[in-house]
Amino acid sequence: MGHEFIGKSFERVDGYAKVTGSAKYIADLKLPRTLHAQVLRPEHAHATIKGIDPSQAEKSDGVLSVVTGRDCGIFFGARGFLDQNPIAVHKVRHAGEPVAVVIADTLGNAKKAVRKIQVDYQPLPVLLDPVEAAQNREVLIHEDLISYKHLPSYFPVPGTNIFHRYRLRKGNIKQGLKQARAMVEAEFDFSLSAHSALEPHGVICRWEGKDRVEIWSSTQAPFVLQQVVADMFGIPHSHVRVRVPYLGGGFGGKSDVTIEPMIAYAARSVPGYSVRYVCTRKEVMTSTVLGRGMKAKAKLGAKKDGTFTAFEAELFFSDGAFGDTAANIVTVAGHNCVGPYAIEHCHVDSYGVYTNTPPVGAYRGYGHPEACFISERLVDMMARKLSMSPFELRRKNFLREGRKNSLGETIRDHNGNLFQCLEHVEKEIFAAPGPEKDERYLYGRGVASMMKSPKGAPNASSCCQIKFCADGSAEVNLGGIEMGQGAQQAMRQIAAEALNIHPDRISVYREVDTQHSPWEWQTVASMFTYRGGNAIIKTAARAIEILKENASIVLRVSPDAVEYSGDAVYVKTDPDRKIAVKDLARGYMFENGLTVGDVAEATAGDRLPGYTDPDPKFGMGRAGGTWTFGCQGCELRVDKKSGEVIIDRFVSSFDVGKVISPKMIRGQIAGGVVMGIGQTLMEKIEFTKDGKLANATWGKYKMPRIGDVPGRHKVYCVETPEVRGPYGARCIAEHPMVAVTPAILNALQDALGHDFFHVPVTAGEIQKVLGGDG
Repeated sequence: MGHEFIGKSFERVDGYAKVTGSAKYIADLKLPRTLHAQVLRPEHAHATIKGIDPSQAEKSDGVLSVVTGRDCGIFFGARGFLDQNPIAVHKVRHAGEPVAVVIADTLGNAKKAVRKIQVDYQPLPVLLDPVEAAQNREVLIHEDLISYKHLPSYFPVPGTNIFHRYRLRKGNIKQGLKQARAMVEAEFDFSLSAHSALEPHGVICRWEGKDRVEIWSSTQAPFVLQQVVADMFGIPHSHVRVRVPYLGGGFGGKSDVTIEPMIAYAARSVPGYSVRYVCTRKEVMTSTVLGRGMKAKAKLGAKKDGTFTAFEAELFFSDGAFGDTAANIVTVAGHNCVGPYAIEHCHVDSYGVYTNTPPVGAYRGYGHPEACFISERLVDMMARKLSMSPFELRRKNFLREGRKNSLGETIRDHNGNLFQCLEHVEKEIFAAPGPEKDERYLYGRGVASMMKSPKGAPNASSCCQIKFCADGSAEVNLGGIEMGQGAQQAMRQIAAEALNIHPDRISVYREVDTQHSPWEWQTVASMFTYRGGNAIIKTAARAIEILKENASIVLRVSPDAVEYSGDAVYVKTDPDRKIAVKDLARGYMFENGLTVGDVAEATAGDRLPGYTDPDPKFGMGRAGGTWTFGCQGCELRVDKKSGEVIIDRFVSSFDVGKVISPKMIRGQIAGGVVMGIGQTLMEKIEFTKDGKLANATWGKYKMPRIGDVPGRHKVYCVETPEVRGPYGARCIAEHPMVAVTPAILNALQDALGHDFFHVPVTAGEIQKVLGGDG
């Protein structure tokens, strides 16, 4: 069936505000009675706080309050693992943790005062490596780990630095290894990296007395933030109002609750004032959340014909000083590291480990890039060991109709077509022989396949409100955050299709306010178009039913006898008998003023049906919910002298179900690939031995620039309709980043004859390999 507004590109609804500078972000907001907060960070990454003397700061010009963690008994956690205080209490666990907050009349006075706070520390040993930290029982970053409240889906290991363990047990691993006639194994290292959204984190907090608070925040999760702050202070959720203006990028880094509990706790000391805090670029890196950070070892077994028989892995995540924001990453990486393959026998242990580094949180891909790194490097190694084509080997083992994934879920055709995606990569990159090496360059080609499922709360939902206006136009309201990804435009087009109204006659929400917006768990997991789109379709149907009920009263027929056309409701057997939508939107009013019918407003929501947490014993169950499959490949060259990697061609093919907007989906995919190139070839958070970040500025932290973009990037969108997706669409936002790393590393192996099992792979490391030192 054809669509009027789906599958076409329109001018983005947020475009004008952003290109003219009229879009409002946190830093643009000006509220009455505004005060400014500054935060004291510790001198050590791990230390006991022996004493704090804020007296000189309290006497400083313009200071209204200095708040420390003394006597603070509050613990918070947005994901269900309550292991963090809003401000450090007895000890500090990483070098970016807040120790004290100064609130002053000007930013300058706050900065001067914070330097006057005196703190006496007793340094403790610093743990930076996740494997070492997991094994160390003498130095515990959280001595009271076992006492923390947490959801039953988390499994801390008492007396260790392991705050969560996920285990996958499918089949019999001993039997699978015994069946194998070929085995490949390796150890992997995925560095910590920064999200680097253009807008830094910011928050404004204003208390009305002690039991009601308003918060303006740069968050992807206003309703989660509302709940966290309310639970911190034991007040009704309805007494916490969170507002989110435009967001200048997120990539998951703003989905976790980070700076807001600290400012809410401090601002309570000055009720009636608006306390404002915007992170510096350094503070975003040191004091919110980082991404990635994993060490692993894994092996893959196969028969002589290439059939995979066994997969075994052990993953250790360097999740920083607090575990709440990372626990689900540990789980989802654990069951996704098997890859998009049907393997009968799987044995995986995935550990979330406390380290004396900033906490790790959601980052585009949410554990899937780390997982795909493992499986796709091993698959390429196996292809070489068996002297098979990497395409043939993948096709032989791909998930397809009737096969079961690592969770035991049965894959159906409507889940996507991996074979078509792989064919696109093969034809685009591998159809002809690759370039021969020359005096300056070595050339290589690589391919990688991927799958991704969402990970969130089982009750996560998207909700929608639609109301028809008196002229027949419509207003659509949702709680999903627009952070540059085009969420508002996608919702506008889906609403236009569902209501049979041109997008120009539909107004979508511009900001989210927990007091007025419908509930949205979080804008994460690439789920907003999927769930939000379904919510719109359901809500539109309900609103249209109201219009039909109204018309049926006036036309004196049953509601089943009328049809809705977008601008009118008419009798099916006599289309000339009709009433305009504008005359039905508020109920129908006769000439004498008598009004019949209801106001055409409706609400509805959508969530993944049957979605659960994994079984605690085997780590299996319906924990995937919905899947997106894809393949990526690249052709690159390596400069023999400098070690520089130039990506000449890149191809991405994803089964997206249905394209909502061709321009926006290409932008998502192209942007994700560039971010993937960054994490593969340059991005890495560096630490000193005592746990301080050594490159916490954009001048020192290397990221992709325009010259690092592939010379040519071909994007394919396979459209196998998702059975319950909005108009067949499925998730596609984080996915373009997932398989970039193994695709590039497989190409580097082809060029250099050398396997890399860590990222980033820098030009200097490649030079060592070329010089024979690798």
